[in-house]
Parts: sequence; C-alpha cells; structure tokens
Amino acid sequence: MDKVIFLDRDGTLNEEVNYLHRIEDLVLLAGVPEALRRFREHGFRLVVVTNQAGIARGYYREADVDVLHRHMNEILTPLGAGIDAFYFCPHHPQHGIGVYRTVCHCRKPDTGMFERAEERFAVDKSRSWMIGDKLLDLQAGRNYGVRTALVGTGYGAGEREQAEGWYDIYADTLEEAARVITDMDK
Repeated sequence: MDKVIFLDRDGTLNEEVNYLHRIEDLVLLAGVPEALRRFREHGFRLVVVTNQAGIARGYYREADVDVLHRHMNEILTPLGAGIDAFYFCPHHPQHGIGVYRTVCHCRKPDTGMFERAEERFAVDKSRSWMIGDKLLDLQAGRNYGVRTALVGTGYGAGEREQAEGWYDIYADTLEEAARVITDMDK
C-alpha cells in the first residue's frame, strides 16, 4: 500500500497568483522543496490535486497546466522533491464555458481526483493526508477518508477559524507540516 500526501497547488506549493498558468509566474513557497523531499524520504508518494477554474473560464488551456506542471517537476526533481502525479479539475459549475460548465465529480471538495490517483497508486488511506490552504481542500480530504492538514500559507491563515474541526493539524508552512506528519508516521 502507498502512503500518499495529496497536495493542493496554489497557496500550498507556490505563491497564490490569480489563475496561474505561465511558467514565468511560478514561484515556489519557501521551504517547499525541503518539505517535499522530507515526505519522499519517509516513503510518501506526492500527488497534486488542484481545481483549475481558469480553464473553465477560458483564460488558459489544459495544455498550459500540463506545461506548468512539467516545469514544476523540472525544478523539484533534481532537489529530490519531484511530484509523482498531478491531477486537475478543469470544470466550473457556474462560470465554465462550453463543455467546462458542468457539475463534476472531480472538483474539490468532491473526490474524483483522489479516485483517479487510485488508478495508479494503492492508497493507504489510514496513512495518507490531504494538505491545503483552503477549507475545500480539507473537506475534499475528509470526503475521501484521509487525515487533513491546513497550512497557513496562501489563504490558510485567514481560513483557520472557519476551518476549525476540518483539519487534524495546522502548520504555518508546508515544511512545518512535513515535520509533524513524518514524526507522527513513525
């Protein structure tokens, strides 16, 4: 069975940029490579699950997200912090255009992206986590049946009170969350 760290992307791994899709706008948050490397050293798989409403709104294409994710891994992999898989939801139920305007099973807080990960990984839910900076990340993790961590980066500090009761741990940064989670996993 695979221990998996499911990760939100924007505000958790990289600076929150309105509809990030260009590689030149990608800025990893401080300590992220170190946190991801620590998870990998402790035997965790790393899986990004991210809502990408910018696709639904017509701001950018699915291919742009794929390019950004490949670029992210080009930065992280040499640091021992590569992401094992990226999954994104391109839909939005109200603001989508054409085929992207739909209620779907993949958009967090639903669990479709997690279930897609199960096609590749034998997820051990009892030892897996969802980490994000928004309440909907925590709701998605709980809906899927894994423990949750709220990080104070991105929107996290502002959502801490509203998210009370939805997270198992709170950490100011992903690096702090990695220390706590890997210490608990012993």
